[in-house]
Formats: sequence, structure tokens, C-alpha cells
Amino acid sequence: MICDLFSIFAKTFLTMEHKFEKYCQNCGAVIDKDALFCPKCGKKQYDPETEKRNDNNNTLNLSTINKDWLITLLLCFFTGALGIHRFYNGKIATGILMLITAGGLGIWYVVDLIIIIFGKFTDKNGNYISVN
Repeated sequence: MICDLFSIFAKTFLTMEHKFEKYCQNCGAVIDKDALFCPKCGKKQYDPETEKRNDNNNTLNLSTINKDWLITLLLCFFTGALGIHRFYNGKIATGILMLITAGGLGIWYVVDLIIIIFGKFTDKNGNYISVN
């Protein structure tokens, strides 16, 4: 009886699909299915359904990344004291703080602007918002 339950459990567990994992396209490490970068090797994970690749030089099409970076930069430049660029990138809590404090009396706004220009600003998932 116990052996039957164990074998059923083992069979179910071994044949169960891992719905929350995938393999890195570069090093083969097991990573989260929603990961954009591999935590082991740091390479970008390409999803053919949502991203387009430029087949000429085998790199990511920069139009999507430039657009996000450019929008973030413009939002910060024109509405930085209101924290709209933080809302846009999913950082709701710090966006509210910037809204309440008027961009940290302008200091936080300038710091964010510099960080965005140098490509070190991140979205809510920790992914860099940069030109390339």
C-alpha cells in the first residue's frame, strides 16, 4: 500500500512539467521562466514571441530598448519632480514618494536623470533601462 502511494507520487513528480522554469539559452542553467537575464552567465534570454532579432548581426533589435530608454529619459526630464518616470517603470512606491516630496526637492530628480542618462536606471524587476 505504501509502496503504491510512493510509486504514484514519484511517477507524478518525475513526469510533472516544471511550469515555472526554463533553461538558459547560453549556458543551460535552470532559470525562472520569466527571467530576462540568466543569473549564472548574465546573458539576455530571447523570447521569439515577444522580441524580434536582427538576423544580420544576431543582436536584439534596438528599437524596443531605445524606445523604453528614451521614454524614461523624456519623462524624467519633463516631469521628473513628479516621479512619472518611476510610475512608468513600475516603481510605484518610490513614484509616490517623489510625487509627495517634489522629487526630493529636486535632488532626487537630478540624480535619477543622471542615472538614466548613464544607463544604470532599473525597472521594478531590476532590469536596466539603457540604450543598448
